[in-house]
Amino acid sequence: MIDLSGLKPKPGVYVFKDTRGVILYVGKAVNLTRRVKQYFQKESGRNSKTLLLVSQIASVETIETASEFDALLLEAKLISLHKPKYNSIAKDDKSPLYVCLTLSESLPRVLYLRGSQLTTFKSRPEDCIFGPFGSARVARSIMRDIRRSVPFCTQKRRDGRLCFYSHLGLCTPCASYIAKRSDGDVKQRLTREYRLHFFRLKDILSGKAPAVTRDMEREMKELANRQAFEEAQAKKQQIDSLYALYSRRYDVSFYTNKQDALLAMGKNELTALAQALQDTFGTDLTLGRIECVDISNMSGRHATGSLIVAQDGVVDPSQYRKFRIRTTKTPNDVAMIEEVLARRFAHPEWPMPDLLVVDGGKPQLGRALAVLSRMNISIPVIGLAKRREEIYTDKGLLRLPLTSPALHLVQRIRDEAHRFALSYHRKLRNKLAFATIDRT
Repeated sequence: MIDLSGLKPKPGVYVFKDTRGVILYVGKAVNLTRRVKQYFQKESGRNSKTLLLVSQIASVETIETASEFDALLLEAKLISLHKPKYNSIAKDDKSPLYVCLTLSESLPRVLYLRGSQLTTFKSRPEDCIFGPFGSARVARSIMRDIRRSVPFCTQKRRDGRLCFYSHLGLCTPCASYIAKRSDGDVKQRLTREYRLHFFRLKDILSGKAPAVTRDMEREMKELANRQAFEEAQAKKQQIDSLYALYSRRYDVSFYTNKQDALLAMGKNELTALAQALQDTFGTDLTLGRIECVDISNMSGRHATGSLIVAQDGVVDPSQYRKFRIRTTKTPNDVAMIEEVLARRFAHPEWPMPDLLVVDGGKPQLGRALAVLSRMNISIPVIGLAKRREEIYTDKGLLRLPLTSPALHLVQRIRDEAHRFALSYHRKLRNKLAFATIDRT
């Protein structure tokens, strides 16, 4: 009997091994507990390939990651490294997909190649191949998302005309336009810029997005100093798109080279957060337990609040709490924050947090501080505003670099609080909808 008691409901990669320790299959999951247990449930509905795989599994290993995307990159890396038997048997009987960057060309291309095509593809040392990815949908979706931050050309014919996507800002400079230019200096400058984008694609797909983000931030500041404000704003939008996708990403080797990677990551982020907040709360600030409160509502109806807990930088779902808002039926996040906090701190048996995070800016922070003052509770409190990811404290505004591990930590906690509140909100809405149907 395989022991699955140690599984946790977190994103990550699972590895199935046989009695000799040989890796049979590597997969990714948004929720490791739910995904792995699906393999060992009743046999009905499972195909013959899955049944054969399960019959040979002797042990299960998991590697937790900070995000689903990290799990995706790590899965591809482990499959490429170990070439497990059952990963070569695709569900749709097609070989896995690879993303190829043809850096050997003056104006590189993005190619999508099946495993069978790799044997005939004349790759050069400069070319970079990433994968395998389990499906074309996943690989193409990744590249579409990245393209908002790092434009590249998908035009097959390079006849000198700007492609359609160049007008959307997704292909700039356009390789088709560069290919037919005759003015040497301009063509050379545009070619360098286009190739730079591909080197950034290479870094992002290698799990090194933070370095790319830092370079782009530096470029944005240089543009602003030259008063090229429109270009600086366009660069900022690219950074925001990249940051939204990669702000919680780490080099995938982080997970394979370190034991207890999430604990190490949490420790690093906690240290950075304590340093960032020491001017506000003092140098003796200890961050063991962090709580975050968020609200979810639709026009004030079925409003819910969530309280999530991160212990030593790692979220602990066993300590989550959910609240159904009672005191207001109108969309008023500030009043709802007040209700949730008043009810939360009416439980002295719950451990006291070292830091409280509220989702929102100055109004939400102010109301939180008022509640704590009224209840004679003294703990550090911050607000995190979504629009610019700014941290509000009772001493003013704190803007951290987009690449700051401290900001990554509070964002990850805030996003988890939002997910938990939204899931409860949807549950209440669905329950009401079914009740309405039953009455009719």
